[in-house]
Amino acid sequence: MENKNEIRIEIPKFVTHIPKSKNSFVKINGQRLYTGVNHYLRSKIVREIHKFVKNYIPSDLDISHMLPIRIKLEFHSPINYGNVQMRKDNNGTYKVMWKKPDDNFVPKWDVDNQWIWGKCFNDMLTELKIIPDDNVSIIKAAGEVEFFEVENFEDRKLVFVISKA
Repeated sequence: MENKNEIRIEIPKFVTHIPKSKNSFVKINGQRLYTGVNHYLRSKIVREIHKFVKNYIPSDLDISHMLPIRIKLEFHSPINYGNVQMRKDNNGTYKVMWKKPDDNFVPKWDVDNQWIWGKCFNDMLTELKIIPDDNVSIIKAAGEVEFFEVENFEDRKLVFVISKA
């Protein structure tokens, strides 16, 4: 996981949706959070992402020797991630639905709309006191999101790459 110049934190099978109510879900997407979502729901979604991300940050993580840092997000998902939906299956249970894309599939989703993951990751580094603050004197670069295509939905993952700035 760690070397002197770079630390990689992997979150396998990241959540795709947050429950809005018992029978309604919101797909995690930064653009969606600020377009047509009231501030109560936005706060709930961010809290849920914080809780999820927190589970993957090692409790003994020490990056003090690297400060200031830069943080990049590698977003590993199928090319048709934008088509992933939360639906009821035949048993009436809500599940994430995905099917393999056709060979000629052309995506319409934007990788930069996944910025919310980076924001929440940075917040958790501060909350867990791994860094003293997430201001510009500590985190010099953040927000870069790079897409890596995977063949199957089950292989999706987020990888946060922390390096010395």
